[in-house]
Amino acid sequence: MDMEIKLLAVDMDETVVNSRHQMTEQTKLALELAIQKGILVVPVTGRCLEGLPAKIRRMDGVEYFITSNGAKAYDFKEQRILYRRLIPNQTACAILKKCQEEEIGIAIHQEGKCYDNSFLQAAYRYVAYHRDFKAHRVQKDLYEWVRENEKPVEKIQVFSKDEKKLLVLREMLERFVTLEMAVSTSGYIEITQAEANKGKALETLCDSLGISLLEVMAIGDNANDFSMLERVGFPVAMGNAKEELKQIAKTVTTSNDEDGVAKAIYEYLL
Repeated sequence: MDMEIKLLAVDMDETVVNSRHQMTEQTKLALELAIQKGILVVPVTGRCLEGLPAKIRRMDGVEYFITSNGAKAYDFKEQRILYRRLIPNQTACAILKKCQEEEIGIAIHQEGKCYDNSFLQAAYRYVAYHRDFKAHRVQKDLYEWVRENEKPVEKIQVFSKDEKKLLVLREMLERFVTLEMAVSTSGYIEITQAEANKGKALETLCDSLGISLLEVMAIGDNANDFSMLERVGFPVAMGNAKEELKQIAKTVTTSNDEDGVAKAIYEYLL
């Protein structure tokens, strides 16, 4: 490798965790060995801070987190927010109201936590993230709850098996130039503020740490990882990654069910 890697940015779902929604001991050990070598390991995820896998949150040496698809970057050790790009409350309310009119499942990330009041969304999230995902059920109308609390939103998650409903929503969202959409899996759209993506948050974090993006390895699998992989010096696509990521990657590792993250770490960092 031409450049010494100082920071390893890793996506969580379908990357660090396997299809059984678990981080294997082999992957955990590889991440720990990278940390012991002096490499900063930074989880970069679509999840909110509270929704990160327990093994990652408790891993010694993991001090920085990028969450909600880049809406926030945290210095966990110093308890500081390094980067924050949020959806204004009024904009969030307009989206939530439209989703409820179309009977589309919804959830939000706000202040590092996930909130919903939709059975559909709760059921989908259980399938997607299994038991390692924590959410808070809002007992009243979610749109009204967000409108009343007047706080900005990190991310809005929408889910529907009806692609026509999602198309109507996407057409509405395209009128908001201040928003960004990412599709992480079929029937599921993640909405953030336009400057909130994994790549921009990672770039800001690296600037604050005095690390060049050329000294970063990033590993991901899905469309919401593209902005991260396209910026770094050593982009790695998972074996199960979308084709668009494989095309910009320097290398393709094995899948998340074959400890692809561990394989990349052993091959290129240790």
